Amino acid sequence: MKRLSKKQKELIKQLTMKGYSINKISSELKIPKSVVYYWYKKFFGKKFKEVQINDNFKEDIGEIVGAFAGDGNFYLDKKYRYRIRFSFSADETEYAKNISEKIKKIYGKPSRIYCYKNVTIVDIYGKKISEHIKSFLTWDKNKTATVRLTKPPSFHSLDFIKGFCRGLFDSDGWTTKNNLMISCISENLMKNLSESLKINDIPHLDTKWKGNDENKPRIAIFLDKKNTLEYMKRIGTSNSKRK
Repeated sequence: MKRLSKKQKELIKQLTMKGYSINKISSELKIPKSVVYYWYKKFFGKKFKEVQINDNFKEDIGEIVGAFAGDGNFYLDKKYRYRIRFSFSADETEYAKNISEKIKKIYGKPSRIYCYKNVTIVDIYGKKISEHIKSFLTWDKNKTATVRLTKPPSFHSLDFIKGFCRGLFDSDGWTTKNNLMISCISENLMKNLSESLKINDIPHLDTKWKGNDENKPRIAIFLDKKNTLEYMKRIGTSNSKRK
């Protein structure tokens, strides 16, 4: 094969920064994968490992989706890399490690955990990972107010639904006097959670209050002591703060 032109090299660099896989770049530019990989190492100096999603872990996937709905975000950084972050409180380091282990289990790729301004952050890059999460969740411009499942809970497996409940309660819920609670301004997300609890035969109370902002009423789900014990028995928690 002839030597690559300056334009071809630059295209490899730009497409890689946008999150394209080696296979995709090779296919679009009609360049052998070995050549694309060679120039990737030249530009970025690290071994490139494509994400391989393990769909067998339905419950863990549901948990990651629930945790992301509660406390996650992603965006393109200055280098056009897809960055996914989960933000937890400063005293939830062990929970962050648990989420990080599940991410590696599903995607085969390690994440970074660090603390910043009293927040524990789980940080990972990958276009394929962000696309996988977005295949389960959707939202409008304001994620906090509009995030919800792309398909109703009844569409998913029971394992996924259990994981989804656990991830959402663990990331965004709290316990008070042995009662489990969660509140959110996304009404559709709370409807997803309520339906998921019903699928698992866990009684609960749905309520709504205006809070500090009358334009953004909060939807809450409350489990009394008896039903919290039933929840822990059937679904459980990965966050020691919820025990």
